[in-house]
Amino acid sequence: MYVDEPLTAGSGGGWTVEPEQVREFASAVEAVRADLAAITREVEDLSTPDYAPMLGTSPVGQEMAEKFADRMGSERGLRGQLNVALQRMEEFVASAERTAAQYQQVDEDNATNLRLV
Repeated sequence: MYVDEPLTAGSGGGWTVEPEQVREFASAVEAVRADLAAITREVEDLSTPDYAPMLGTSPVGQEMAEKFADRMGSERGLRGQLNVALQRMEEFVASAERTAAQYQQVDEDNATNLRLV
């Protein structure tokens, strides 16, 4: 939990985050990254023949099967939309990782400066 302190003259107020919170956040980001990898594998499976609908051998059945397959596993269908969502989530996770790393570096630099004084 961060601490939100009111700004007062000369206090340098604002919010503070404990280093342990940053480590917990980094662990949570790693868990999200693992979940994203699992979802990506599942999305890729949507384009395999295992998910092709079986609606018979008639021309109408074949056309419907192609339509379902296109809507489910093509880049224009569900698979494509999921890939876009996963890409955006990956960008968010990468940004969160950079932010956490930057926070830890600033915290360590400040601690080093205090040790030298």
